[in-house]
Amino acid sequence: MLSKDEINDGMTFILKLWDDTGAPAQWLETLQGATAMRWYDIYRRSDWSALRHEASRVFHHAVSETEAEGVRSSRHRCIYIRTTEVKANELVATIAGGVQ
Repeated sequence: MLSKDEINDGMTFILKLWDDTGAPAQWLETLQGATAMRWYDIYRRSDWSALRHEASRVFHHAVSETEAEGVRSSRHRCIYIRTTEVKANELVATIAGGVQ
């Protein structure tokens, strides 16, 4: 569960997925408020359908595997979402003003 401080001040979320060839892709975001609570719920419930449909609207900062691991290992606490159930190329792309 996220604390009130983590919701208000922001929580670091790392999303790691692999593509069809097995190459990893990672994104790093600090989420606050309702967005942090929503993504904590997606993480907790392993809601891969929601991840497919919502991730591209939230996760914009691609980072290297080294950068993601550095943040993951140096932070006191972060939410690390990783799964092989969703491929990076399965994320529903968004365009300005809506979903593609």
